[in-house]
Amino acid sequence: MLAIFFAIEGVASIVLAMEHRRALSGRWSSMLVSGIVDIVLGAILVANFPGIAPGNAGWMVGLLVGISMVFGGAALIAMALDARAPRR
Repeated sequence: MLAIFFAIEGVASIVLAMEHRRALSGRWSSMLVSGIVDIVLGAILVANFPGIAPGNAGWMVGLLVGISMVFGGAALIAMALDARAPRR
């Protein structure tokens, strides 16, 4: 279920990044990277945490959600800073 969430969030972030690129927004690439990271995290979940024993993988879910939140937050901050910057 979490893998589906990561996939949907990743696709939505990539689509949003492409829309900002068309609008000539400056930091659309950070949103694109965030979407790609979310899709990779979803793929890691689908692959059942390669290299981790299934019974010991509970902490991995929290780590993956944390990684997603860091990249998503950084993308939102970059987009907000670009929106705040005076236009030339």
